[in-house]
Amino acid sequence: MFKNEIINKAGKISNQRDCIGLVALYLSFIKDEHCFIAYDSGYTPKSTKIIPPKQKGKHLQHPITGIWYFQDGSFSISVFPSTSTFGEWVAVIHEDQTGSWRKGQLKIEFYSDTNNALSCIYWQKNLVPRQHKVKYTDSTLLIGRRLQFYREKQNVYSDQIIKSDFYFESLSAQTNYLRIQSFDLTHKRTIDSLLTTHRTDLASKNNLIIDVRNNGGGGFETFQGLLPYVLDQNVFAYPYYSSVWVSKANLEYYDSTKYEYAESKLDSTNETMYIDFLKQHEGGFSPTEPLYDTIQLEVGLPLRIALVFNRYTASTAEGFVLQARSSGKVHTFGENSAGAVSYGDWRPIALPELNIWVAMTTKKMVFTTNEDLEGIGIKPGQDLSTINENDWVTKIMELLEK
Repeated sequence: MFKNEIINKAGKISNQRDCIGLVALYLSFIKDEHCFIAYDSGYTPKSTKIIPPKQKGKHLQHPITGIWYFQDGSFSISVFPSTSTFGEWVAVIHEDQTGSWRKGQLKIEFYSDTNNALSCIYWQKNLVPRQHKVKYTDSTLLIGRRLQFYREKQNVYSDQIIKSDFYFESLSAQTNYLRIQSFDLTHKRTIDSLLTTHRTDLASKNNLIIDVRNNGGGGFETFQGLLPYVLDQNVFAYPYYSSVWVSKANLEYYDSTKYEYAESKLDSTNETMYIDFLKQHEGGFSPTEPLYDTIQLEVGLPLRIALVFNRYTASTAEGFVLQARSSGKVHTFGENSAGAVSYGDWRPIALPELNIWVAMTTKKMVFTTNEDLEGIGIKPGQDLSTINENDWVTKIMELLEK
C-alpha cells in the first residue's frame, strides 16, 4: 500500500527538488530516527519553488487552510490546496523576518497518509526535507514534536540559553554543574580532561547537575569517564546490547572504516579482531548476549546527581541516560528525549542523480527491558516541559537543595 502511494505521488512531480521530497516521504516508512538525508559535499541545493495560492478546483478545503505564525514569531505561512506538488495542501511563506525565505516559497507539503491521518514533508532551512506527523486544533498546528504554529501572531522570544560547550561550574554552596554538549568520539579527550581537571571539585558538594541537552550522541567510549561518578555499583549491566546486520555491503563498510578512530596499536588490533568476528556471521545478525562490566567508583560526593535532557538529546546520549538512571544516585529531569536509540552505526548510501546521500543504520539495539523508545524518547522522572527551558537548571537546583 505504501509503495503504491509513493508511485502515485511520483506521477505528480517533474523536478529534482520534488524527487528529494519524495525520498523523505519514502524513508518515513522506516521507524528509525537515525535515517536522514544530506546533500553531497560542495553541492548547493536549489531553493524551493514559488507557488501562487490556488483556492479553486476540486481540492477539498481543510481546517488547516489559512495563515499560521511560527512559535518564535520569525515567520508565518499560508496554507491552501495544491495541484502542483504531491502534497494535497501546501504551506508557503507568508512573511519572513529572518531573510532566509522569499514570499510564496514552498515550506510544507501536507498529505493524508495510508491511515488517513495528516502528515507532511517539512523543508528545513538547509533545504533538507523531513517527514512529520501533524496534529491541529482551531488555534494550533503541531508539526512533529518540535514545530508549533499558531493562528495568532507570536512575539519573538529569546533563544534557549544552552551553551554548546564542555565546562564545569559551581552554582551554589551545595550544587555543581557539568555541561556535556556531545559524545562524539572526537571529544573523548576533552571530556576526560575536564573530569580530571575538576575531580576534586566534583567531589566537593552534595549535588551535581549533568546537562546533556542538545547532545546528539556519538560513541559509547566517550562517556565512560562519567560512569564512576554516576553509578552506585562497581559491577553493572548494560541496559541494551547491539547486533549488527552483517550484509556484504555493511561488512565492507565496517572493514573500510575500522581504523578511523584508532589511536593506538591496541585499538587497531581490537578493530581487526572485531571485523574477523563479523565475518563469521556474514548474512545474518551478529549474536547478542547481556553485557556486564566493572569499574572503579568515585566514592563519596556527589550524593545526588540530576541528569537533565531534552527532545534534542539523542542516540548515544540517550544510551548514557539509560545507563545512568540505573543508579540510585541519579534523578532525571527535562522532557522526553529524541527517541533515536533503537538503531545505530549509520553508513551513507549515495543517490548521485539527486546529489544527496541517505543515512542507513547497520546495527539494532536489543533492550533488556523490551522497551520501544524509537520516536518516543526516554521519559524523565520529573517533567519540566511546562516551564521555560532557560529556567530548568535553576528549578532543578531548587529541588535538589530542598
